[in-house]
Amino acid sequence: MAGTPNEPIVYLNGDFVPLSEAKISVLDQGFLLGDGVFDVVSAWRGSIFKLDEHIDRFFDSLRATRLETRMTRDNWRAAIVQTCRRNGLRDASIRFIVTRGAPNAVVADPRDFEPTRIVWAAPYIFLADEETRRTGIRLHITHLRAFSPDTLDARYKCLDRLHSQMARLEALEAGYDDVIWLDQAGYACEGPASNIFAVKDGVVHTPGRNVLRGITRQTFIELTRDAGLPLRECDLTAFDLYAADEVFTCSTAGGALAVREIAGRRLPQPCPGPVTERLDRLYWALRDSGAHGTPVFD
Repeated sequence: MAGTPNEPIVYLNGDFVPLSEAKISVLDQGFLLGDGVFDVVSAWRGSIFKLDEHIDRFFDSLRATRLETRMTRDNWRAAIVQTCRRNGLRDASIRFIVTRGAPNAVVADPRDFEPTRIVWAAPYIFLADEETRRTGIRLHITHLRAFSPDTLDARYKCLDRLHSQMARLEALEAGYDDVIWLDQAGYACEGPASNIFAVKDGVVHTPGRNVLRGITRQTFIELTRDAGLPLRECDLTAFDLYAADEVFTCSTAGGALAVREIAGRRLPQPCPGPVTERLDRLYWALRDSGAHGTPVFD
């Protein structure tokens, strides 16, 4: 079946195909078991930000899960750039995925597989609309706990998102914009698509354990230090967040997002606070500059 005009183009197992023709088996282990890993990069003004860092993190997950794609880092880099280019996107969110594929037997041996490889590019999205980005989000703390490292290390960026979806449903049904969870000891971790920072008495704090090593998180750590602000990677309880002068989340989908309320507790005004506003401005200046960027178009 031919694709329709302007239909998105997807990279699938070595081919570039219209989205309507991008099919995988219903027996694919990514679908049946969430058996796969992924990563997400963003393009802004025609430049993909920190692509090599994302690919390195992706390969860490591939190695840890024993998923072999037979594609090199250069192969993945080319597939990601080409997918974005073929869709004519200068500002884009680009997701790349590997699953264990369809098994060769009814009782699947996870060592015997043919991986499914996907790259999908879409117009760049923000986690919140313009009004919410200007006034700040309401953040929920879910009753669900983060997985402990002896169950599933947070550094596995895996397809199994049921835990995240349940937390998001809980938050949305309660009228909140986003959600984070605590770990088994009660320390703040992260959200389904973001890391978290808190500012108290001019010091920037962020959880240092049981979190995904977010590329955007690391960028904000670097920007904080470059700006001469003190920063601590440390344990934070819910109380620390409630009592903070400022709280913000950060993600590939939008940079820093100020938090105006956490679990019914209003944070001090104005929102966004001066540190959040300064760091977000530095982040977007970095993105606008094209630094750490891989060009999409020649």
